[in-house]
Order: sequence, then C-alpha cells, then structure tokens
Amino acid sequence: MTSIDRDDFTESTRRTLAERVGSCCSNPDCRASTSGPQTNVSKSLNLGVAAHITSAAAGGPRYDPTLTSEQRAEITNGIWLCQNCAKLVDNDPVLFSTERLQEWKSTAEQQALDLVGKTLPERVNIHAVVDKWVNTAYVDKAGITKELRNQGYELRWSNANRESEMIDLEGWEPVLVSQQDGTMARLKILDHTANGGYLILLKRRKS
Repeated sequence: MTSIDRDDFTESTRRTLAERVGSCCSNPDCRASTSGPQTNVSKSLNLGVAAHITSAAAGGPRYDPTLTSEQRAEITNGIWLCQNCAKLVDNDPVLFSTERLQEWKSTAEQQALDLVGKTLPERVNIHAVVDKWVNTAYVDKAGITKELRNQGYELRWSNANRESEMIDLEGWEPVLVSQQDGTMARLKILDHTANGGYLILLKRRKS
C-alpha cells in the first residue's frame, strides 16, 4: 500500500502531539523520553512516533470505516509513542483497543500539564529504585493487581533464587510503584522460609 492510500498526519500535527506530552511516550508503563541532543550541536534526535489510534488505512489496526479521511488525519486520532510502544500496540489491537489508547493519551497530556512550570524537589533522585516491604494483601488492596491485569500482565512472586533467571531469561520485570519522594519502589515481602529471605513481585506481558 502506498502512502497516498494513507491518511497521514501533517508535520505540524506530529510536532503538536509530541509537545502535548512533553515528548515522552504516552504508554503509562513506558513514559520514555523520545527526544534529545545529537552529537552535532545543531541537530536533535527523535525516537517518537505520531501513531494513529484508529488506523490511517483500511485493514490496519483498529481501523474505523465510519471516519472520514480528514478525521483519520486529525490530531484527535493521534497518540505520541516511542517506536517500541508504537509497534507493540499495532501488534495486538485487541489488547490495545481504541478506548485504551485514548485513555493513555488523556492521562499523558494531564501529567505533562501538571509538570509545566514545576521545579523538581531538591535532592530527589527520580531514577532511584528502593525496596517497599508489603504484605500479601497489599497489591490487591492498592489496586495494583487489577490495574496490571487489565493492562495485559500476569503477576508472580519470586524468591531470590529465581529472580535473576526470571528477569534475564524469561522476560519478567519487577513491578515498580512511584513514591511521594520521586523514587520508584520494588514490591517485596519478607519471607524467612524463602531463599534470600524475601519474595519480589514480578510482571510479564501475557503471550
């Protein structure tokens, strides 16, 4: 299919989609920065994609035949994602539905708006990851289990003996939650009967 068959966004629309989310991926599980400097001081790099929520062409993911060509190319039908997440959502349009992408977009734009003009608190390391010790009921009461399963994840508690193998070889990753001080926390349970004395909560996309 040639580009003439697609209802693509204009360059202005692409730029506005990126700016409305602070040039960060709109996937709440990603939020990767998509722009930065090149070695050449006069240029910048971009790893972001102005993705169509409903496909730009017939036969594509989430295609909506009721839309006009103009509506498919409007900013309301776009979402800013990193290249990895843009490919991810198009590979599974059932899991990543139109409604879900619209929710991502709305949330990402609100988060970007909340940060406009705000200064990060002093001595806060936004990249720090700490351990948050919880009990077995915490993840259900906090809504973490429901939220992650709705996003297509399976969850499992792992002991220290299996943790590295599951992360490095089996595609699992730690569940991280944000803290009020700007750090991210791994969820762990003290268990003196387990190898290493703890269990850690891991997540993985359902195949």
